[in-house]
Amino acid sequence: MIKLGSLVKSSNNALGIGKVIDMTHGDILVEYFCSPGQRLQKSLPLNLLSQVKLQQQTRCYIKLKNQEKWIVGRIFAWDEDTQNYQIDLPDKKTVIVTEQEIYVRCNLAVKDPIETLAIKGHETPYLHDRRLALLKCVVKQQAVSRGMTGLISANINLYPHQVEVVRHVLEDVTQRYLLADEGGLGKTIEAGIILRQYLLDEPKKGAVVLVPGHLLPQWRNELEKKFYISHFPKRVVVLAFDDVHKINPKANIGLLILDEAQQIAAMANSHETAVRQRFETYKHLAHRSERLLLLSTSPVLKHEQDFLVLLHLLEPTTYKLDNLEGFHAQIQNCQLLGRVVLSLRKDPNPSEIKSNLEQLQNLLPEDKYLRNLTEDWKHCLQTNPSEQDTIVQAISTHISDTYRLHPRVLCNRRACVKDVIFNRQITPKEEYDLDERSPDIHELMEKWRTVAPNQEAYRRIFLLLFLAAGTWLGILEQVIAARLSGNSEPALIKEFGNNDVNILTQTPKFTGEEEILGSLRQIIAQPSEDGDRIELLKIILLYRLSEILGLQSFRSNVNQLSDRVKQRIERPIPGDSWPKIIIFTGFKQSCLEIARCLSMTFGATSVAVHQSEQSFAQVEKNLNQFQNNPNCFILVCDSSAEQGHNFQFIDWMINFDLPWVPNQLEQRITRIDRIGRSTDINFTVLVGADLEDSFHSAWYQFLKDGLLIFNQSIASSQFYLNKKLPDLETTLFHSGASGLLQATATIQQEISQEEIKISEENVLDEINAQEHGSTYFQELDNYDSQHVEIKRAMEGWITQALHFKSVYSPELPDVNSYQATKQTLVSVDEYKTHFANSNIDQFGTYNRRVANQNPGIKLLRIGERFVDALLNYVEWDDRGQAFAIWRQDASWDTSKGKEWFGFQCNYLVEGNLKVTDQILTGYQLDNLQYNIWKRRIDALFPPLIKTIFIDARSEVLCNVEDELLLNILQRPYSKDKYNKGAQDYNLAKERLEIIDNFVAANNWQNICYQVRDTSKQLLTERLDFIQLCEHYAQVAEPKLAHRVEQLRLRMNRQIGNSTLAEELKIETALSAAILKGIRQPEIKLDSVGFIVVSGHPFSGYSSTSS
Repeated sequence: MIKLGSLVKSSNNALGIGKVIDMTHGDILVEYFCSPGQRLQKSLPLNLLSQVKLQQQTRCYIKLKNQEKWIVGRIFAWDEDTQNYQIDLPDKKTVIVTEQEIYVRCNLAVKDPIETLAIKGHETPYLHDRRLALLKCVVKQQAVSRGMTGLISANINLYPHQVEVVRHVLEDVTQRYLLADEGGLGKTIEAGIILRQYLLDEPKKGAVVLVPGHLLPQWRNELEKKFYISHFPKRVVVLAFDDVHKINPKANIGLLILDEAQQIAAMANSHETAVRQRFETYKHLAHRSERLLLLSTSPVLKHEQDFLVLLHLLEPTTYKLDNLEGFHAQIQNCQLLGRVVLSLRKDPNPSEIKSNLEQLQNLLPEDKYLRNLTEDWKHCLQTNPSEQDTIVQAISTHISDTYRLHPRVLCNRRACVKDVIFNRQITPKEEYDLDERSPDIHELMEKWRTVAPNQEAYRRIFLLLFLAAGTWLGILEQVIAARLSGNSEPALIKEFGNNDVNILTQTPKFTGEEEILGSLRQIIAQPSEDGDRIELLKIILLYRLSEILGLQSFRSNVNQLSDRVKQRIERPIPGDSWPKIIIFTGFKQSCLEIARCLSMTFGATSVAVHQSEQSFAQVEKNLNQFQNNPNCFILVCDSSAEQGHNFQFIDWMINFDLPWVPNQLEQRITRIDRIGRSTDINFTVLVGADLEDSFHSAWYQFLKDGLLIFNQSIASSQFYLNKKLPDLETTLFHSGASGLLQATATIQQEISQEEIKISEENVLDEINAQEHGSTYFQELDNYDSQHVEIKRAMEGWITQALHFKSVYSPELPDVNSYQATKQTLVSVDEYKTHFANSNIDQFGTYNRRVANQNPGIKLLRIGERFVDALLNYVEWDDRGQAFAIWRQDASWDTSKGKEWFGFQCNYLVEGNLKVTDQILTGYQLDNLQYNIWKRRIDALFPPLIKTIFIDARSEVLCNVEDELLLNILQRPYSKDKYNKGAQDYNLAKERLEIIDNFVAANNWQNICYQVRDTSKQLLTERLDFIQLCEHYAQVAEPKLAHRVEQLRLRMNRQIGNSTLAEELKIETALSAAILKGIRQPEIKLDSVGFIVVSGHPFSGYSSTSS
């Protein structure tokens, strides 16, 4: 029954255990105890309260009868008969007390650790040292990550260009961005980090991710394995584009992510009404969402109409869909600036730099920042020439950041991130047809080409013949049949599209064409003695497997080799393993025919298919089978697998045929040419007939030697090459193989010129991580790699202080979980409150590389659920916040009375956001805004721990500056009994009275509070502290001012943009607040200790000693 003094919990708050202190009125008055000097009272209805029975190990506070001081103990047991608690005290004594005499801390954290020391409720310095080490580790993680906990806790490799993109977004109050990195650079990773940070920042809001259907499995897999979205149940919905109707149009979406957004943009101007209506659905969702990420390939920036649509999704008031002409003019202006900036970056000649700077000033007369930098450059030419490169770089960055077409378009090009992705150095293995029919097929196609009328329709038909002859010949047979009959089959329309098949079937036949095509049809109908292209593919695979399995001796008889390989697949011997092989074809029917034939050779379980007519569920099943089942080692794909997938885990890519559009081959290569790829992926191309004038061999040479596609990415040249294709089609028709070979010799010069134009167009949108944050990234990467030190600091508290048991994985080194045992110094109630939903029992690691190699293993950093739960518990738990120690040192005077005594105060120093918070409240901005500005100030003023030692031997407390004494005081706690010259003794439990020899018991609390107030003042007055704050302020001031100036310049170019005007107003106010918060940072006392330094050992010193 609840009565006065009962310990209770309320069902309508999360304050934890409280004590009933008044029952005289209608409601019950409950007092929540944080510390003797910090309490909170709540009036609560009786029916919402339930009585609490304290569990073993619960830390409690009591006042013994006839004593004024508080004593801290631990619940040992509850006696049901006497209705009393047995409590263990620090001096190894036990007391029996009633429930009414016990106070238990509620769930609120102790605001002031000095209170624990003031009542002498402190524990061993052992706990303090480990808690302080943990705090330093956590604060360092906060500092190096700039508060981006979603970044540092994600199971990813850290790359500077990705970190820079994420920083741009997460430090921006308006998080609506287009991420337009070139393929293979990790847009999905960037989006995943931002998503994870959003979920951490906004615990009550959700996110929606919309992706092409065939990429649904990959997205779900990556979001779980790399970003642990299952830790945020029911808060993230990942859907295919086709399922967009499942989203309530009135839903409040916190964060919307649209992958392959260029596909959605293209819908806006479709000829089909239904497609345009679908776009309206996406547009509605994008405009309603609070935050938006559009993911698109960088070439979309070249397609003005689609680019305008994407920007309209980001910012509808500024970028109107009906203003394509005005948008084109904006692009032209950016290209002009880009041309000057590119020249500025590439030409170090001072006269050229001067000319470029003058041109920039003429183009941008209102830009004072540019004017000042230009003057700095002129001045440094006379005084410090070595600085001119730095200033030119600053000018280039300023122009890029300020005058890009849209400030929230972020683009990384491969050329700028060469240090994080291997240079593309693919050496294709060329395989030529075995088919004895190939020369005859070629001869008849050449005859058709030379006889056909020189008209566009016949040019197109020849392209269809060319493509059909370069794959499984069943496609060529269908093309010929359709041409001769004038009738189209649905299967052929699916391969080539309605327009091309109409041209094929409806264009009049020229004289002699039927005879040529009839002969061609007869040749194809004849079985090949040496084997068609699929037979060649089978032999290539068998030969490779024979090397792996040691079956080379059977190569002379392919059928026997096939039987032997199949036997090993069905009955492998220990050590057998199969390479992961992907086979690409551009044709749906070729894909199915290849899969059918290979299944007969290697067994159905060995082969998986990715084909455009499969359902999303079937694609997901097949991809999982291929990636995770070691016995499924062949994946046959049509063009539907060319975009979005990550196949860098494979061993071998085979191109069964070559596409006509070079970007399709680029997309195939990009599936493996990605960040994180292996360097030894085999690459094979089935080139076609081994003839001097082979069309297909000439096309391969054009791709290989003309475009250099196997040595460099052609992604940025995509639009140029697409425009070039009709010319190449004409060349193929008019001049055959020789024409393609001639084009091979000239195309490189054209591409080089085009690259210059592309650079001019893209230079303002590119992010150069080296310019913005190379030092910052290096600090992040260096600290993150210190996983042994991070683990030591974390486990110093988890296993050594709290006595959780570390349970190591039996299979993986350096992987463990934690488990509570009877020895764990956390009560059952505390465990339920702080660790019940923390995933404490899931395996994790402190080593990022181990986590990367083992998806599903947690990476233990701030932002990870268990780590955050532990830190919340540490913030609440008062253990380790206070200590008292006797430190013996051989260098100190051994005389009694010559002891030094004083205090150690550890302060957490952070940028002060109190004024910032007031401004945000005044503008009615949400909690996420506070988190954003917290990240900004963490970047400008990294949080740190500062320790100050206070000499308490005289009435005036003062800062310790003596180096000898500081070296002694800074020594870690040691109980090494064999080191007689340096021993430490814990002044707790039965030794508490020793403190009274140095500070009178009746003055102890007063001294403690004086130390708290004086130490903070002394720290802020220390010269090194003042200089530190001023240094950060001086670095921050121009950065903050530059950001405000950029907004002002943008607003001048967008007169009437009220959103931008409001953003400028807020940014101006908050920048001043941040600067003030750096010069006068927040200083919070985290832990405190009393220290006695003596030259003699502790033994024999009693409360009566002088």
